[in-house]
Amino acid sequence: MKLHGRTAIDVEMDVKKFNLGDMMRKIKDGELQLPDFQRSWIWDDDRIISLLESVIRGFPINSIMLLECDAGNVKFSYRPIELLTAAAAQPQQLILDGQQRLTSLYGALYSVEPVKIFKGKKTECLYYVDMAKAISAANGADVEDWIISVPPSRKLKAKGVNWDLSAPEKEFAAGMFPLNKIFSGSRQWLRAYEKFHNDNVAGDFTDAFAEQVIDKVCAYEIIAVVLAKGTPLEAICNIFERVNKQGSPLDVFDLLTAVFAAKTDSDGKPIELRKDWDAVQTDFKDSNIAALAEVDCSDFITALALLVSYEHFRAGKITQVSCKGGDILKLDYGDYLNFKGDIIGGFAEAGKFLEAEGITTTKYLPYRSQLVPMAAIFAELKLSGKDNVASRNKIRQWYWCAVFSESYKDGQGARYAKDITQFMDWIDKRKEPEILRKANIVAKRLLTVRSGTSAAYKGMISLILKNGARDFLAGKNMGTSANFAESIEIHHIFPKKYCVERGLPKDKFDSIANKTLILKGTNRIIGSNPPSIYLRTIERKTGLPSAEVDEILERHFIDAELCRADNFDAFVADRARKIFAEIEQLTGHKVIGEPFK
Repeated sequence: MKLHGRTAIDVEMDVKKFNLGDMMRKIKDGELQLPDFQRSWIWDDDRIISLLESVIRGFPINSIMLLECDAGNVKFSYRPIELLTAAAAQPQQLILDGQQRLTSLYGALYSVEPVKIFKGKKTECLYYVDMAKAISAANGADVEDWIISVPPSRKLKAKGVNWDLSAPEKEFAAGMFPLNKIFSGSRQWLRAYEKFHNDNVAGDFTDAFAEQVIDKVCAYEIIAVVLAKGTPLEAICNIFERVNKQGSPLDVFDLLTAVFAAKTDSDGKPIELRKDWDAVQTDFKDSNIAALAEVDCSDFITALALLVSYEHFRAGKITQVSCKGGDILKLDYGDYLNFKGDIIGGFAEAGKFLEAEGITTTKYLPYRSQLVPMAAIFAELKLSGKDNVASRNKIRQWYWCAVFSESYKDGQGARYAKDITQFMDWIDKRKEPEILRKANIVAKRLLTVRSGTSAAYKGMISLILKNGARDFLAGKNMGTSANFAESIEIHHIFPKKYCVERGLPKDKFDSIANKTLILKGTNRIIGSNPPSIYLRTIERKTGLPSAEVDEILERHFIDAELCRADNFDAFVADRARKIFAEIEQLTGHKVIGEPFK
């Protein structure tokens, strides 16, 4: 069978049925292991019990996905399932999908050690089945509480429950079968059960349990999609992303980490990409540059791959820039080492640029994903000797055009490649990037965005910070306050209650033209009073003359005279024009349309 994915790569695969017991043995012997990019096992007690119920009833569970591999030539670093500390052999197959289910089944049905589960916190337990209820359940009856978990002491006291299964005789008396004996020791346990009860009924009962429960579980089969040994890395990445959406999502960085870890560096040591990233991330967080704290490992490796690709393109080694998942997985370790410092510097420059543009907190960062091409662009400008005032002015224009035309959306590899290629072409040949040529900034859209998730909305808030806005009462710089996580609110300049009571139009009073950033304490003092009243209160409390309060207002693009006169309609129109003028200056594009028309 061949699978044709979105990358147009043929993937050889087969669909097979595997006996559950055989799979458990393969896990124990190390023939079946996990690629290192798999996340940790995270299932809780309820999910494990639900899975066990399905298996004992004979219900099918979702198929799993395996990758065939040569024991001596595995593409990834690998590890045994989380309940095993070491494996006896190199793997013949790797688990791409189904880790949670297989680990749970191994722990509950095969392992002699207690299962480490999550009940709010990590704890250990063993699983038992009520024999009589299990027989009924296996025959289709609707029964409850027939599988239980107990701590390693095998004693459990809870509301309405008092189990003591700490000795075989106590298990026999309670009719509770330890599930980890299903594949090993079940017959001996049942014979001991019969001897303990010493009556004719016990033999018939154990025969029924063996036939209806143990034999069915031992014969249980799991369907597996098995990928061939030669499956390309890019295809594995794409397949894993699709099949694993309900679990911990795969990050291409995790895959590359596993690929690198299967190799060694110049000193013969394993390549520890995750450890390398941890050091970079620590430096980013210690920099106190807000945007850098948001950079994750995927952003970092994507930006690095983008820079490498562009450098190869510039040198004529390739004909097209690309940093999609497959490109990242093909990243050469030598290129990684050569350009790592450059991309770290690129991110640092991008973070400082954003702070200078008023973005001192990621809460108001319009597009986090835009950091990826921006970091690569800053790095490339340095490498090519083109980092100067003119190029930085172009970065500013490119950045704000993307924000206020809302043209960036979610970043993709193709978007990133286009950005760096077109931007550097603009630097070299004076040809504007598409993001500038097609920018369409509309007044109506800017005045109707309400959501803090909108790039344009965050962009306009950032302009207020960029303009040096200070709190009306405390006089604190709002950008600094935002950076230090003080209680800041986006507040109506003409309070909402005041506007509603006077029947003022919502499209005006609830627009960005009537909103700004102030501290929470200042908001309480303003209350529902109009500007004419609360500005006098502020002057009285601070002792500031009106002229100085007016200067504070101007930093928020507020016309003090219109505000003090409570001239709402003229005020919102004037403030919108002031914000639009700032947008036009930054983007080089005219805002289309007039305020509130």
